[in-house]
Amino acid sequence: MWSGTSLVAPDSPEPGQCIPHHNDFELALALFILVGMVVSYLPQHFRIIHKGTSEGISPWFLLLGCISASSTFLNIVILQWKVIKCCGVLNLGPCLESTLGIAQLGVQFVMFGLVFVLYIIYFPAYKKLAEAVHDNNPNARFLPGQSAEWSLSLAIARIVLGHLVICVLVTIYVLTFVGPENKWTLAWASFLGITSVILATIQYVPQILRTWHRKSVGALSIPMMMMQTPGAALLTLSLALRPGANWTTWIVYAVTGCLQGTLLIMCIYYHFRAKALGYDSFDSAETDPLIAEGEEVRPRNYQ
Repeated sequence: MWSGTSLVAPDSPEPGQCIPHHNDFELALALFILVGMVVSYLPQHFRIIHKGTSEGISPWFLLLGCISASSTFLNIVILQWKVIKCCGVLNLGPCLESTLGIAQLGVQFVMFGLVFVLYIIYFPAYKKLAEAVHDNNPNARFLPGQSAEWSLSLAIARIVLGHLVICVLVTIYVLTFVGPENKWTLAWASFLGITSVILATIQYVPQILRTWHRKSVGALSIPMMMMQTPGAALLTLSLALRPGANWTTWIVYAVTGCLQGTLLIMCIYYHFRAKALGYDSFDSAETDPLIAEGEEVRPRNYQ
């Protein structure tokens, strides 16, 4: 908030407040996680693009993940707003070092959001259309219409975009006109953090159920999960050490790591099971049983 006719906001850093904080271990850990985060998502992006399909990925998993990631990112932006403001008086090196925690969560959101974008772009074509039947039009049964799953995916994409726009606007408003230390601003930050924790707790449940129902890996990337599961433990430690962060910032990654580990174990099992029985990783029990008694497996023949 502005005070009188002063052109300086009261949340501006005062002399002596922005003291550079340097720790070789914390810096090395934060940089390692930042680079590892980018590298860990690349196998998932590559798998979807290379296979030309996002078959097997749950849209509910992506919805919960995107909202959780964006909420966590905005949470730490608010909590470390004074750290960001200090970049106006610090040199480039100390500024970048002090904001590495924010950069980690920003990269996390962007990379996960890209998975959602690729999911929409490479949504299986055969699942997009459904036969439309209308009593008033006898020829309508020959006209293709959107399938329920494709319609749901598009609706979820709109929800993710709408949520992001609203939360960004609210965050900008409270930081600009209310103040970073105001109780309402801190309440908004806590709401974002707690929302992220709740969604992260259930984020992997839809994907675990989808994978269990399909009895196959689909477009999920095992290398990505093998890097991210232990990486979640390192990220939790790194965020917990950042100045200004509290438990609402890092606990989400502790919970997510445990759930992702469960999904990883399932995918490894179904991967080797598929190889042993001679069917493709995209074969799905959602349409036909993978191993029906007395029947042979019918592969989907994804390249």
